[in-house]
Amino acid sequence: MKGNRSAQSLPPPGPAKPPSLPQSMGWGARSAGRACRLLGLLLCLSGALQPAETLQVLMGSTPLIVSLNDNISIPCKISGYNTAELDIKNVGVTWYLKTPRADQEEKVFTFHAGAHISHRNGASMSDSDLRRGNAALSLPQIQFKEAGIYRCYVIVAPSDAHGTAILEVVAQPEVSLCPKEVTIESDKEKTLSCDVNKFYPNLVDIKWTKISKNNQDSSIATEDIHTEASVENEDGTFNVTSILRLQPSLQDNGNVYRCIVSHKTFPAKLLLNSTLTVTAPKSALNSIIGAVIGTIIACIIVLGLGTFVYCRCLKKTSPVT
Repeated sequence: MKGNRSAQSLPPPGPAKPPSLPQSMGWGARSAGRACRLLGLLLCLSGALQPAETLQVLMGSTPLIVSLNDNISIPCKISGYNTAELDIKNVGVTWYLKTPRADQEEKVFTFHAGAHISHRNGASMSDSDLRRGNAALSLPQIQFKEAGIYRCYVIVAPSDAHGTAILEVVAQPEVSLCPKEVTIESDKEKTLSCDVNKFYPNLVDIKWTKISKNNQDSSIATEDIHTEASVENEDGTFNVTSILRLQPSLQDNGNVYRCIVSHKTFPAKLLLNSTLTVTAPKSALNSIIGAVIGTIIACIIVLGLGTFVYCRCLKKTSPVT
């Protein structure tokens, strides 16, 4: 019984306590915890200090098309910087050109810390535009050899970026149709000439069609069309001539023959017309005139003979007074 009372008087058992760590180990664990918290804080701060934007260069996605000897401004729009204007003393811009015939890029223009270096006559950039984020390159009197891929490489310390643009140089054809009005005898032969001059690139399409006033077949025989090979001029442009042979009949009188020219520089096909007048052959006309004149002469002769015979007969039958 005493033993039972002693057992009942003992306090209830509490939760077991973890074994105590040595003092040196407890200090190391606390240091590791503080280090983890510090590392997490640094990571958060570093994320907050990263720039909100990334430097970018925008130059457009469609090729730029310029005519021979015209002036061109190739855009290069800079974005992703965190100031209202660029400090051009901290900006560098280099323009490169890669032509189809070259293996490597070549420098066209360099801007560095306010200094302008032109590697091509007349190439320029504007400081005021650059402060507003526009690093456009201006090129006067563009030539065929300057077509290719232009690269704008920009440094806004400490970041850099670049973009590219394709430049095409073209020349619109000068087209003429000769003669604009043609007169020809039936079954005789003449030609129409459609001249296409000073064009580039050397890709042009020339077609012929006939517009009949009688709504007849408008097709033209292939053997009646002869298009010569194009010839290159000294300035790099090309010339080509297409010739149409005509051998019409009188039924073709009033027909219109059309030269149709297609080229990259034309927004639509170019149409040039020539009107045809067909006359009767001179030999046939002479025969008709001769026949008419002969008929008239014959009638006169017959009429004269008839009159003469009638008068003689009249004299014989009249009484003598």
